[in-house]
Amino acid sequence: MGTLLISLLTLVLLLISAFIVLVILMQRTSQNGGMGAALGGGAAESAFGSDTNNILTKATIYGTIAFFVVSLGLYLLYQAKASDATIGLDVKTLISADATETEESTAQTVTTVVESLDAEGTMGAVVESVEAQVEEVQSETTEAVEAATTESVPAP
Repeated sequence: MGTLLISLLTLVLLLISAFIVLVILMQRTSQNGGMGAALGGGAAESAFGSDTNNILTKATIYGTIAFFVVSLGLYLLYQAKASDATIGLDVKTLISADATETEESTAQTVTTVVESLDAEGTMGAVVESVEAQVEEVQSETTEAVEAATTESVPAP
């Protein structure tokens, strides 16, 4: 429905544009031999009488207002259509990629801490605390993957 409305409003905008161009070209037919003279000379004056300038001025104003209103409507429709578009992402792949990066960085941290320790008594405690952190990160990652797979992802 949105695409049909956008197409219809675009057609209306083109018609309004052509109308405004013709109305502007019809003005000043009798003075200085303007472009209106090329479009039939006094045809506008014979059609509208002595009030030709007022009628053409009002038509120009109303046509311009209609042009801007339709343009604003098209802009709002395009923005609504763009905000409704969803990006198809696989949450499970993203979470598992993050988990792999987290595990690798944790393994590097463990290796760095163990290598930097000189004292034998504290090395065991540090290794145990780092291993506990690794297990905690792994459990959080597993829970996040399970939660992501059980949630229903809206179809685009």
